[in-house]
Amino acid sequence: MKKNGQQRKSKPVKKEKQPVVSDNKQKQSSASSWWSKAFGLRSMAVAIVLGLLLYQGVSTSASYQWVWNNLLKGNWTYIWANRKASLEERNQRKLGFDYIYLSHIKKNTPEDAIILFPLRTHITEQKGDQKLSNNVISKNWATHFLYPRTVLYKDEKDTNPLYGKVTHIAIVAGHGYEDVEYDVQQKYAFTVIPKTR
Repeated sequence: MKKNGQQRKSKPVKKEKQPVVSDNKQKQSSASSWWSKAFGLRSMAVAIVLGLLLYQGVSTSASYQWVWNNLLKGNWTYIWANRKASLEERNQRKLGFDYIYLSHIKKNTPEDAIILFPLRTHITEQKGDQKLSNNVISKNWATHFLYPRTVLYKDEKDTNPLYGKVTHIAIVAGHGYEDVEYDVQQKYAFTVIPKTR
């Protein structure tokens, strides 16, 4: 091209130098790719063998079968069948009368209440249709449902300093009325009442 009577010179294009790969580097890269392939195949083989051993151990062990069939499958089936139920309905179905009774206590006591349950032996020796399970004798289990309320048992009379500050009495199978400081006119087998009027 000519511009103003002069011919324009094009600039020479620089050629980039390509790195020269030595034979030694090529051998290293092929060796490392071989090693990674072999390591990957070994890992897969070990994983398959361990999986087969685990399957064999689980399928022949009665405890693992119980965990799989009863605990995992059973709970999943229950959850799926009751997926539209509220949390309260699911707890009531799963825990039965324990949940109903502890919910009654929770609804009828203030959050700062100190609740006295009867002797643990009275809880375990119940008779009749309405019975609490042995879960209720566990202080941690009962506190889980009644928190932030404080749970005490009559067994703790000499050991727990909060025993003198009890505000409510939990009546279980008719036990507990003897700790109330007033005359109760209408007595129920399972309820919660204030200690004083």
